[in-house]
Amino acid sequence: MTTARQIILDEISTERDRQYNLPGSEYDQKHSLNDWIAIASQYLTRGVERKHIKSDYHEQRQSLLKSAAVILAALEHLDRKNQLPTGK
Repeated sequence: MTTARQIILDEISTERDRQYNLPGSEYDQKHSLNDWIAIASQYLTRGVERKHIKSDYHEQRQSLLKSAAVILAALEHLDRKNQLPTGK
């Protein structure tokens, strides 16, 4: 694996840990797959450039990292729900 990829994966993991430790994360198991998709979509659309609103590199990157961490949470949730091994 390339160093750049590992750095990105580490950042996603760090963001996932941050999200996991937020107050209210104990209710995550109640989310449906559609809920997870909506949450990830919300982060994805924050980084989108619009005609009159320009987002910078940092905002775009943060939005992608946050949505990737939410997608990771959704995968963890799906695996738990189907009784597959998971790290959390």
